[in-house]
Amino acid sequence: MAAIKKGYKVVALSRNVMSARDRLPGVKVIAGLDELSEMQSINCVLNLAGEPLISGRWNKALKQKFINSRVNITNELFDYFKAKGSYPDVVVSGSAVGYYGSNDDKIIDETSACCEGYSQHLCSMWESAASQFQLLGSRVCYLRTGIVLGRGEGALARMVPPFKLGLGGKIGSGQQWMPWIYITDQVSLIFHCMEQKNILGGINACAPNPVTNSYFTRALGEALSRPTFFSMPSIIARVIFGEMAQELLLSGQRAMPKKALETGFKFNYPNIESALECTFHS
Repeated sequence: MAAIKKGYKVVALSRNVMSARDRLPGVKVIAGLDELSEMQSINCVLNLAGEPLISGRWNKALKQKFINSRVNITNELFDYFKAKGSYPDVVVSGSAVGYYGSNDDKIIDETSACCEGYSQHLCSMWESAASQFQLLGSRVCYLRTGIVLGRGEGALARMVPPFKLGLGGKIGSGQQWMPWIYITDQVSLIFHCMEQKNILGGINACAPNPVTNSYFTRALGEALSRPTFFSMPSIIARVIFGEMAQELLLSGQRAMPKKALETGFKFNYPNIESALECTFHS
């Protein structure tokens, strides 16, 4: 695990302790904050908790679950440290490029305005909860993440099976932007936020070369040596996935990692071809 190799002592709060222990050898895994020692000093909090947005067709109950699983745990963390009277130096809190809403072809950086929508509402609430740590004197970073790619995990775990069967294709017009990041760059960027004391506020966790859905489709097909003749019309996507289709599949953000680049971060996988090459051919 990268954090342990760097010399960090790690405590993980998990809803599934047994699974977390299997996946995180050498890490102390707890089910609740009450398991922490009163004397234990915590310098950094990394909060990426949240029910996956692709858990199923969105309805009122599931959308509230998305909010509760992000905002409630963030509030609990804040209340814990406030009561303890010992505060983390830095809090890196999860968010997403969905914070900006749908912006068509407009290039987006951390200073860009937002367009309203459920994703924007969800991310804003999550960031607002994390911002409370500033009252304690903590430095707070909001990790606005794009689509995370990696071998056998992340978004590719769902995308690859139909592509391998020759059923892959663009969604809708294919012109919607897909901000993405390779998982090892994502991990490195988290450490960058933790260790660079001049970084605070929103930071776009996405590669410097976003691609359209159509471009990504061709690149993934080529990486797998499979055709990409099929496509999913917008109307079919909306029928199958409902509101989730418009929020996650048919619209996107042409997001750029301006703050990461300006603070000296180097992407090992700056373009989609290199990321897919590492995933499938290394």
